[in-house]
Amino acid sequence: MELLPVFDGSAVAWIVAGLLLLLASVGIIVAWRLQWLLLQMASTLSVCLVVLWTSMPTMALAQDQLGAAARELIDHAEARARTAEEALTSWLQQSTRISDAHREEIRVMTEENAARIAEGMKIVSADDSSFGDAARLITEAEDEGGALYIAVSLTMPKEALRQLSIDADKAGARMVIRGLVDGSFERTLVVAREVFGQDDLSGLAIEPQVFRAYGVERVPTFIAATSPVQPCEDGVDCVSSVTPHDRIAGNISLAEALRQISQRGDAAPDVARAALTRLEG
Repeated sequence: MELLPVFDGSAVAWIVAGLLLLLASVGIIVAWRLQWLLLQMASTLSVCLVVLWTSMPTMALAQDQLGAAARELIDHAEARARTAEEALTSWLQQSTRISDAHREEIRVMTEENAARIAEGMKIVSADDSSFGDAARLITEAEDEGGALYIAVSLTMPKEALRQLSIDADKAGARMVIRGLVDGSFERTLVVAREVFGQDDLSGLAIEPQVFRAYGVERVPTFIAATSPVQPCEDGVDCVSSVTPHDRIAGNISLAEALRQISQRGDAAPDVARAALTRLEG
């Protein structure tokens, strides 16, 4: 049982508190005059208890207010955490959509670039023979008997390039360069005219995927493959899958390269042998 009712701030409560404080004060005065230490301590303690009793509602209110403020902070933090989680989830979903869209865009761009190159080669070779049937070589697939590539550079000696061009046409090989000279069809055409002249059939094609797929570092490189290189769909600079092939590099003729591959090759000697037959036939 409580000795005193809860201090509710009413008039009765304040009267009781006043009387208790008065009695405690009288006790302090009497104890001080009579030098009664125990009475002095008891009276002082009574004053403290009365003050504490009257301040309890204020403390409870402050505690309630503090609790409400703390609860508000916690709720606010939880709300921000939920917002951040939702934003992160949305960002991840959006990133996935962007990534998918980017891959699709690269695929479309690759196809469009291939079509533009083919169309450009048609325009270039329409009125000029220095590229020979380059448009046909780009747009038509190799036959099912395999593929034969001669990786060259327009910086090679002119006579060597001209002879390789003649031999490639006879053997059914594709003579390829890594890319356009200075990134320009016009500049590439000028250099090709200087190398092959106006009327020579060159059969030259621009196929960087051949260089990337087979890791061509030296020219000329002669490659006999069981199937042609297929353009990849992961971007302009992607690397196509390597097809089974035999290769040889060096400053040799196409006939010598084909003979060595047909004799020592283990992946596509038949391709080299058939090409050699056409070349010597």
